[in-house]
Amino acid sequence: MAAVENEPPNAVPVLVDFVSTVPQPLTTVLVQLAPHIAHVRSAAAVVSWQSPSIYNSWLLLALWWSLCLFSGFFLRYLVPVALLLAVAIISRQSTPPRPAPVTEQHIQNVINNLTTIHSLLPPYPSLHPPDSFKTPQTILRSTAILYIPYLCATHFIPLRILVAVLGTILLTYRASWASTIRTNLWRSAWFRWSVYHAWSRISGVSLPPPRLSLQPTSITPTPANSVRFLFTIFENQRWWMGLDWTAALLPGERPSWCSAAQHAVSPPTAFSLPGDTVAFLSDGKGGRIKRTAIWKWEEAEWRVLVKKDGGGINRVEKPLPREDTPSGSRLLKAAAKMKEVPISDDLPSEDHDSGDSYGEDPETDPDGWVYGDNKWEARSGKGGMGKYTRYRRWTRVAVVSELVEVVEPGELGVQRGRSSTLPMESSATDIPLHDLHDRKATAAEPDSPLRLRLKSALTKTSLGPNLPLS
Repeated sequence: MAAVENEPPNAVPVLVDFVSTVPQPLTTVLVQLAPHIAHVRSAAAVVSWQSPSIYNSWLLLALWWSLCLFSGFFLRYLVPVALLLAVAIISRQSTPPRPAPVTEQHIQNVINNLTTIHSLLPPYPSLHPPDSFKTPQTILRSTAILYIPYLCATHFIPLRILVAVLGTILLTYRASWASTIRTNLWRSAWFRWSVYHAWSRISGVSLPPPRLSLQPTSITPTPANSVRFLFTIFENQRWWMGLDWTAALLPGERPSWCSAAQHAVSPPTAFSLPGDTVAFLSDGKGGRIKRTAIWKWEEAEWRVLVKKDGGGINRVEKPLPREDTPSGSRLLKAAAKMKEVPISDDLPSEDHDSGDSYGEDPETDPDGWVYGDNKWEARSGKGGMGKYTRYRRWTRVAVVSELVEVVEPGELGVQRGRSSTLPMESSATDIPLHDLHDRKATAAEPDSPLRLRLKSALTKTSLGPNLPLS
C-alpha cells in the first residue's frame, strides 16, 4: 500500500480546470454519453463477473440458455407481444425533464466508468499462430481429421445445445472459478501431456525432445500502459528587405512558433512536456486505484519533416534555430530601402493572415522549408521571386506511461504535477504551452518592440515616398 498521508487537500478535480483544458466538443460528448457509458460499464461488469452481485452473471447465463433452448417458441409467439409492449411504453413517456447541471462528481463518474470499461476489456488475442500450424499440409490434415467428429457432434447433439455450450464457455471465461479450474488443469503434467500428444497426432508434427532445466525462471514484470505522441511545432518566417529571412512577422499574422491550428507555442528549445498526472479513481469495492501518468521523450532531438519531389516524407535531424532579433540599425536600414520601392500588391502588407491551414504534406527544400507568397499561399518547395513567407515543421516523439497501483481509501480526483521546462532566456514567444492551447496568438502575446518598429516603418512608407523617416 502506498502512503497517502502527504497528499494535498486539493486533489479533487476543479470543474473550471476541466472545461478550460478539455476541448468543448469532447466535453459535450462525454456529458451526453454519460448515461450510456454507465450502462455499458454495468454490462461489462456482468459479463466479466466483476459485478457487485455475482447473481447478475448467473442470471445472464440462465438467460443465454433460455434464448438458445426456447428461441423458436419466443420468435413464434412472443415477438408481437414484445413489440406491443415496447410501443406502449414509448407512447406513455412524457417530455424528458430538463437535464441537471454538470458537476465535478458527474465528470468524475464518467472518467471512472471509462477507466473501468477499459480495464474490463479482454486481452487482445495474439494473431501469430504456432510454427507447426503455418504449413498448408498441417492445416489440411487437421481440418480433415476434425471434420468427422464435428459432423458426428452436430448429428447426435442438437445445434442449439452446441451453441449454448459454446456461449457458456465464452460467458464464463472471465469468471474467477473458471480461471481457477483452467489453472489447476494446466498445472497437471498428465493433462499437458495429453494435450500435447493429441495435437501431435492431429497435426502430424512431432513433439520436441524433453529438456530439463534447473535454472530458475525469470519473472518479467508486466509493462505499464503506454501511448506514443508525435508533437509538431511550426516555425514561421517572413522575408524582409535588408534583413533576409527572420521570425519578425506582421502583428495580424500567425506567431513565429505555433501549432497546426496556429496557436502560439514555445519553440523547441523551450518546449516542455506535460507534468506528471496522478488520478485517484474508485475500484468499485470501497478502495482507490492510483493511476500515475509519466511523460518522457522517446527521441533525443527534434527532427524536421523533409519531403523531396516525388518521394516520401522523412524526419531529418537539424540544428535548432537560434532566436536572433535584428538590431535597431538594421531595422531602420531595411525600412529606408523599403521607401525606395513602390508599394505593390506583391510586397508584404498588414493584411490578416489568410492561410487558414498548412495543407497536407507539401514538398519542401532540403532544410524542410515550404515557401509561400505574401498571404502564405501558393506553397512550394522552392524560394525565389514572389516568395515572402516560409515555414517548416519540427517533430519529436514522446511517450506517456501509466502506472497503476492500489492505495488506501480517500478522496477521489486528479492531481497535476509541474511540467519541466528547459532553461532559456525569456522572449515574446516563450509562453507556457498549457496557457496557450485555447487562445490565439493575437490575444496571447503583446506586440514585441521589433513588430512595433516594423509596423511604424510600414505605415510611414505607405503614406508617401517623400516623407522624412523619423
